Amino acid sequence: MVFLARMLRLDPGSKELESLIRDLEPAKITGVLKVTFDACSGFIALEEGSVVEGYEIYRDELLVRDRQARNIVERYREEQGKIDIYLVNSHVLQTFLSTLEDDLPRDFKNWFQSLCNSCNNTS
Repeated sequence: MVFLARMLRLDPGSKELESLIRDLEPAKITGVLKVTFDACSGFIALEEGSVVEGYEIYRDELLVRDRQARNIVERYREEQGKIDIYLVNSHVLQTFLSTLEDDLPRDFKNWFQSLCNSCNNTS
């Protein structure tokens, strides 16, 4: 099941993204934080509340792995970004990560949206 829990726009320069990640840990959240910036999108994968992986995607073409999402958190301190939280089950999270490990889908935005839609249709 995919559920868009909430969408946030936090102030640049704040540590609110780090606080949000820390707040999700005790709740043992499994899902994806999508942080959208002007030049790229960052994806932070959480499994049972712990950050397991991060990726930055530039212009829906270039995929850069961001271990433990450190670059995304740093970028957020400098630049305002919009945060979307997607709660997913572990299987969907693993599908998302394994797809990104293989190669960036040709039309990433549509692929990500269809993944979310297909999960919503099966719940």
